[in-house]
Amino acid sequence: MLKGLCVCYLVLIVTFFSVSVSGYWAFGNESEGLILSNFVDNGKPLVPKWFIYMTNILIITQLSAVGVVYLQPTNEVLEQTFGDPKSPEFSKPNVIPRVISRSLATTISTTIAAMLPFFGDINSLIGAFGFIPLDFILPMVFYNLTFKPSKRSPIFWLNVTIVVAFSALGAIAAVRQIVLDAKNYQLFANI
Repeated sequence: MLKGLCVCYLVLIVTFFSVSVSGYWAFGNESEGLILSNFVDNGKPLVPKWFIYMTNILIITQLSAVGVVYLQPTNEVLEQTFGDPKSPEFSKPNVIPRVISRSLATTISTTIAAMLPFFGDINSLIGAFGFIPLDFILPMVFYNLTFKPSKRSPIFWLNVTIVVAFSALGAIAAVRQIVLDAKNYQLFANI
């Protein structure tokens, strides 16, 4: 487990922190929330067009996969409501309601996302409660529960400190940014 945690944090440091540090070094506090916005100056791209196109294609691909995964519970409920359990899975009475219900669910969620100009901030809040615990909090809690280090040992208190710090800081930072952006809120704003 310790080797797994070390690899996990090594990957996080090499990927996420290197991008964060180099981005802050390059752009400072003027860095945009969307990374591609940093490569545009007065409407003129600072990188080749193929780079922007490729990045957008990869983003769309990733978001499509994420949408499939996170909408699956919604799709399951919709299919149980509108589908015919007695018909085969790919029969007309099941495929047509499935296509319509999934399309409507995606359209509604996309419309809600477009209504909120600070949707990235809401994603940060979701990340603070959904992803940070998976990456930083649960491994520490599981380590303390599994190996039961002494409450006097530095590893126990290091783990507790990491749990408290990442729990509090992620949520506080995300909520703060939402509050700051909500002051300028306009429905369907183009930021």
